[in-house]
Amino acid sequence: MANQKRQIQFLEKEEIDLLIQSIEFKRKRSRKERRLWYLALRDRALIETLFSTGLRISEALALPDAPFMRVPADKTLELSVIGKGGWQRVIFFSPRALRAINEWMLARTDNALRLFPITVRAAQYMIKRRARQAGIEKRVTPHMMRHSIATHLLRQGVSVYYVQQFLGHRAIS
Repeated sequence: MANQKRQIQFLEKEEIDLLIQSIEFKRKRSRKERRLWYLALRDRALIETLFSTGLRISEALALPDAPFMRVPADKTLELSVIGKGGWQRVIFFSPRALRAINEWMLARTDNALRLFPITVRAAQYMIKRRARQAGIEKRVTPHMMRHSIATHLLRQGVSVYYVQQFLGHRAIS
């Protein structure tokens, strides 16, 4: 039993799409409906960011908003981040993630300097709640998004070494 490895949990591509597309963000008139629209834009942008970049939740929540101010949504974006252990790596934002971020940036009314002014615990709860709303039975966490992108890259034939670098891991295991 002590030698038994943990089974890594991840979301299939279809589940990621279901999670993202289940977040409704039609703009409404009442104050409560506008607040829900605003939060939906933020939540969708954060989930797209996690899946696109493979960032840890703490790394995603530490992103400054400045690099996203004038990025066309049909492009990709590369950013250098310093992750766990002080390791620097380059992350990539897909056009889909940038579109979601641009929509979120246009709707923002706060003056925060971070892209996502939300706590780690609030983000964990939000992702769990959004997954439940999408009908996903698994216990979904922000870290599961890292496992998901790694699994998708490996399935597409990307080398384990590249996935290791992409996620900012020291050890290949």
